[in-house]
Amino acid sequence: MTSAVLPAKPQASWRDDMVGTAKTLSVLTLVGGACGAFVVGVLGRLAMRLLAALNPDATGVTSDDGFVMGQVTPSGSVQLALAGLQFGVIGAGFYVIVRGLIIGPTWFRLLSISLGPAVVIGAIVVHTDGVDFQLLKPSWLAAGLFIALPAAYVALLHVLGERALEHWRPPNALVVIGLAPWVLLFPVTLALAAGFTAFRSLRRSNTGRALLVSPWPAWMLRAGLAVLFVAALIDLRNDLVDLS
Repeated sequence: MTSAVLPAKPQASWRDDMVGTAKTLSVLTLVGGACGAFVVGVLGRLAMRLLAALNPDATGVTSDDGFVMGQVTPSGSVQLALAGLQFGVIGAGFYVIVRGLIIGPTWFRLLSISLGPAVVIGAIVVHTDGVDFQLLKPSWLAAGLFIALPAAYVALLHVLGERALEHWRPPNALVVIGLAPWVLLFPVTLALAAGFTAFRSLRRSNTGRALLVSPWPAWMLRAGLAVLFVAALIDLRNDLVDLS
């Protein structure tokens, strides 16, 4: 008996890989921008209205972010939505970087990718100085809303973004629009390109066969993110204790 030798699966070309990666980045950028505009422009506005209703004495005070508390104007709403759009695009870039590190069942993937960034952003946003958390009471509600908003954004980006990558084939014009912000964020784009090059080099050998890459680098990155999460959680707790 003789055994047939199956030919090795041809390796995708650099051009094919780059086109695929660019389309992934474009789709996630479009979805991330839309999610950011919705979460900050709509849900953020509702959260601010709730806090303003609970704190009528704060009406007319300029917040640490430059918004006048208790006032809803068309220009302010547009400014808030544009800020959310910018936040959503940058968040999409971070998501592209870490999405390959997400592990576990569906519920754990959603929980970890939503809660982790929310706590880190909450630790940055929640502070004991300034006027926001000194005037807005109860402090736990104000802090909780500022943590819930980024959690909602990342959850939407994860669910809608992955579904869009699986089912949506945007026209070339939209692909170009999705990549346009990264021309302005060139240093970040350069870092993404370097990461893509390194990952592709490790993933495949010159013959097209998969390399036996150690899983330890990925686990080290996950451990680093876990340390960042714990540090942010401790900092957030300390700020909440000081505000209470």
